[in-house]
Amino acid sequence: MVSKDVAFINERSNVAVCTLWTKKEVVVSKLDELGVLGKVHAVGTLYTVYGINYLLHTLAQRPQIDTLIVYGADLSGSGGALVELFSKTRVPPELLWPLGELEPLLKGVKVVDLRSSFARGDWHALAEVIEASYDPSPPKRGALSLELREPRADSWPVPVSGQAIQETSLFRAWVKAVYSVMMFGAVKESEYGERQKQLLNLVVALNMHGSEYRLERELLSRFRGEDFEAHFRSLLNPEKPVGVSYTYGERLRAHPLAGDQLAWVKERLREAPNTRRAIAVLWDHGRDLRSSDPPCIFAVQGDVTGAFYNHTAFIRSNDVYAAWPLNAYGQVKLAEHIAAELGVKVGVVTLISSSAHVYEHDWQRAWELVHEHYEALKEFVPDPRGNVLIEIEGGDPRVELRAPDGRPAARFAAAYRDLKPLASFLAPDHAFYMGWEVRRALERARRGEPYVQDSE
Repeated sequence: MVSKDVAFINERSNVAVCTLWTKKEVVVSKLDELGVLGKVHAVGTLYTVYGINYLLHTLAQRPQIDTLIVYGADLSGSGGALVELFSKTRVPPELLWPLGELEPLLKGVKVVDLRSSFARGDWHALAEVIEASYDPSPPKRGALSLELREPRADSWPVPVSGQAIQETSLFRAWVKAVYSVMMFGAVKESEYGERQKQLLNLVVALNMHGSEYRLERELLSRFRGEDFEAHFRSLLNPEKPVGVSYTYGERLRAHPLAGDQLAWVKERLREAPNTRRAIAVLWDHGRDLRSSDPPCIFAVQGDVTGAFYNHTAFIRSNDVYAAWPLNAYGQVKLAEHIAAELGVKVGVVTLISSSAHVYEHDWQRAWELVHEHYEALKEFVPDPRGNVLIEIEGGDPRVELRAPDGRPAARFAAAYRDLKPLASFLAPDHAFYMGWEVRRALERARRGEPYVQDSE
């Protein structure tokens, strides 16, 4: 259970202050300055609507409190939800108990909404309400027994879109993709009558940067090698077997409108390497709009930047546990095929899965994959956005961003506001590392000690 962020001051008082996103220490200090702190039972934060459950649990255990003042920055709507609950105009869906069970609290606690006073910087309004409401007489209601039993979040409550994975290993990328869907996927029905966990717009970038891909043994322990090769060969084959609704090779090499699109992509990039128009569309409106089995990969796009061919596959529907490795391998090999024709190396192969999902019948196996290879989530992966160098200059730490080839790109002061924009765009583990090392550098600088990056 999450610990409550509450400061208890005078437990004989009937007045509590909910500071929302404003630090409780700031409010405590100001109330002390105004001379009313001793008339306050407790001061606590409320960062999320879900946190209302913790607030109610505290009120239930402390019947002395009959006045709750809402005063602070309402950055997430938690203050509005709290006021609406006590006025019974709206019940937040995050509430853990039925309204009937909460009736003694909703009737026995008066909520005073001073959010607008906080916005104006009017601290005296808060002090005046505390003075007027203060009553240290015995409680007028009894303690209420509320069990704070939190249900596990098996389905993510809001749709998550745009999860990004940077990898050099197809196998590790698969483990991370499965983990992303199983951890942050929302449970919903599918058109096949089976539940699924779904993550929207999963982006996996496989940074080849000139290396040739070889199937990893971990993949070969779960899939047959011939299936990988057959999938890749099918991408180059324009023939569609009888009775099959479509093949990617047919759509890529013999599209009913565009013809041989693979040849077109190569030709376009050969003639105009800077083009952004080397696109192959695998969707056929005439057949696919009403089809019960339309293609999952609906488009691919090629790009040449410098000495690298970069390849992006757009996938409308992707079974991340059962099909993603085959799809990824096929696109990597297709990228190698195109790059060889152009006389360049493969740079980045990116798969964008609009609906990245795992079907319910695979949920247990998906978690077993993650647990068995959990170390894959921790492996070091070079950040294509470069490296950070941290050093102390004139007593102050400085951060320098260097491009992957070692050239300097930018310099930053080692302060949160200065580093946040950079950290927001680095790989998450890289940003975490930078924060860790900058903290070390700041501590050493304050003590006047030498700092060496990565020395611990």
